[in-house]
Amino acid sequence: MNSKIYLGWDIGGANTKISVLDTNLNVIDVHFKNLAIWNNFSELNNYFKSISGLYSSYNIENFITITAESCDNFKSRDEGIFLILNNCNNYIKGNKYYYSNSNLYLKYSDAIKSPKSLYSTNWILTANLLKSLDKINLMIDIGSTTTDFIYKNINIEDNNSDYKRLSNNTLLYTGVVRTPLSMIFNDVIFSSKKISLINELFSSTGDIFNITKDIDFSSLDYTGADSKDFSLNNSLARLSRSIGLDYNKDNYKDLVALSKFIKKEIINIIFRNINLLFNNNLNNICLSSIGEGAFLIKELAKTHKIKYISIEDEKIFSIINLDHAIVYKNLTSALVVTNFFKK
Repeated sequence: MNSKIYLGWDIGGANTKISVLDTNLNVIDVHFKNLAIWNNFSELNNYFKSISGLYSSYNIENFITITAESCDNFKSRDEGIFLILNNCNNYIKGNKYYYSNSNLYLKYSDAIKSPKSLYSTNWILTANLLKSLDKINLMIDIGSTTTDFIYKNINIEDNNSDYKRLSNNTLLYTGVVRTPLSMIFNDVIFSSKKISLINELFSSTGDIFNITKDIDFSSLDYTGADSKDFSLNNSLARLSRSIGLDYNKDNYKDLVALSKFIKKEIINIIFRNINLLFNNNLNNICLSSIGEGAFLIKELAKTHKIKYISIEDEKIFSIINLDHAIVYKNLTSALVVTNFFKK
């Protein structure tokens, strides 16, 4: 048996992220997989076994945060937690500790008795981190599906469910890959004309950020609304379909302009939400961002002249032989480990 390692798991409905840390809490590896749990729950088990197999010669301790319990293949969030816990218990090798909204790590026997304490806990890890960052007031985490607004000293109990966070403007169900465009906008500007979007699942935000080249999908295993990959032509075809057209190369420049318009409008939606949180007083706010859509917050801060600090500059982790940007994009899967030892 080789030395001990720590695996941090962030199990989401659309993506599962894993950070691997050594006993000095250096991040030594990162794994990320797009797994649509609502379509094929068994794929998650296969991924558990695959990752555990990679480190079969190590003494593994696993630290797990869960956000996938709301998937609609589960009859309830409690059922989602039960099924995920059982599969973690059966297919993940090594000791397992589940992160709860009371900032405690539960073993399986306690976690199974308290499913509600495990609902969507990864943002709480970011809230804990934010307490230790003196200069940053607001961290915005934009993933494939949602946007989390985590401000300094946010009240955990008042935001310990999606319902509460939606009510408190600390959660938007808008992400940079999976969100259907027709769920965000009624109409858009195309070729200098206002046009209604078709209320069908023809295109998503991933198509926009593929066309604007903000997200490189070449190494990601996402598929679009038509189950085809995120090639540029596929995204242009899907976006065209949303405004009642078949893709034609003559429309390329107008489709790029449309994508830039939609990107700007998404930034405006996020900006309005920030103003709601801070009562339109942003004079002393300093932003940072994580997740696949962090680029949007950087642009928002520049546009609205709000101070911005890159989370990577805070040097939270010691990272060995890895792309720092990838580690910080998967921040919570590392935090679920380091938070345990800080406690």
